[in-house]
Amino acid sequence: MRGLFRTFVALCIAVAPCVVFAQSNARLAPGTGIITGTIQIDGGGYGAGVRVAAIAVEDTSGSNLISLSETDSSGRFRLTNVPQGHYYVVAGRLSSLTYFPGGIERIAAREVVVEPARIVSNIDFKVPTDSKRPPPVQSTKAKSAAEFEDYERASKQTGTPARIQLLLNFERNFPQSEFLPNVYEDLMDLHMAKGDPTTAMKYGDKLAEVAPGNVRALVKVSQAYGRAQINLGEARRYAEKAVGAAAQLKSGKVRPSEYREYSEAKWTSAVAELDASAKKNLEWVNQLIAWNHKALNAALRSRH
Repeated sequence: MRGLFRTFVALCIAVAPCVVFAQSNARLAPGTGIITGTIQIDGGGYGAGVRVAAIAVEDTSGSNLISLSETDSSGRFRLTNVPQGHYYVVAGRLSSLTYFPGGIERIAAREVVVEPARIVSNIDFKVPTDSKRPPPVQSTKAKSAAEFEDYERASKQTGTPARIQLLLNFERNFPQSEFLPNVYEDLMDLHMAKGDPTTAMKYGDKLAEVAPGNVRALVKVSQAYGRAQINLGEARRYAEKAVGAAAQLKSGKVRPSEYREYSEAKWTSAVAELDASAKKNLEWVNQLIAWNHKALNAALRSRH
């Protein structure tokens, strides 16, 4: 019997994805299963500390994340107590998700079927290099030890309600802090994970306000608006701002402080990457708007 089980496991390793029975000590809630896999970073290496979750296929907004987890040092993740059903598996920053088997477009995502008391394994895919939430770093950004300690405490908190409260306390206590872009990005991510895109977008707007020339931040806010399907006009507006900010960087007139130590070659490469990211995002937003117009027109025609 053990030999047959080992053979079955070997076959599962060779074929992805694969469903196996969960062991009885997994303490699964009734009617739920498990999803496991590995996340890698584009360009090489395992994606340690990357958030992973499941989204129900019928959740068209993509904002209700189920069994939110984080990869270990080897990029492995395990989503437990996922209710029986059909899902997309997503990874990365919550406002800029990558869908299994790869890509930001939901239309190209592959469905994963979860059955009670079973494990869906080998959900392995890659995410962009900026998908991991950066850890807090002691720097000149913190004007006092208390400021850094409060920010670090909020960043390390794993419970969503407690973390949101700590971030809000930080915003109130340090209204001029240079950590505020990070705070607003985290608040946007956390509210998206809670299934509250309206509040998430409030913090997305604040992020764009305190980081008006930050291409990466503007792209993330644009993508969050697009995924939430709240206001595609805002998604386009922020996408266009990101393209404009990238053009400013290409002009050579602006170089953000975090890039000042870059060599000229490294700086040129970074600008090219940001410019390509901004343009790709604008193309995605325009395509999303076109799809929505097409769907709306089809719905109107069906009524006549």
